[in-house]
Amino acid sequence: MPSYDLACVACDHTFEAFRQGFLRDEDRVCPECGATEAKQLFTGFVTARPGKGDGAAPSVVGFGGGGGGCCGGSCGCGH
Repeated sequence: MPSYDLACVACDHTFEAFRQGFLRDEDRVCPECGATEAKQLFTGFVTARPGKGDGAAPSVVGFGGGGGGCCGGSCGCGH
């Protein structure tokens, strides 16, 4: 199931919403302050593919992140 990273416009609290398909209005309610407007953050993903051959380790493929700081730079906090 996809997860969406969101940031509250009012208090800047970051949180996740898990939703099959598109986000709904109720997914954008901040659990910290109750505000109803949150912006979606651009974040990455990681997936694994089976290894080639007997006993081969899976290959891990990702997108996003990088940059270091408290969150790897993927949350948009500027660290």
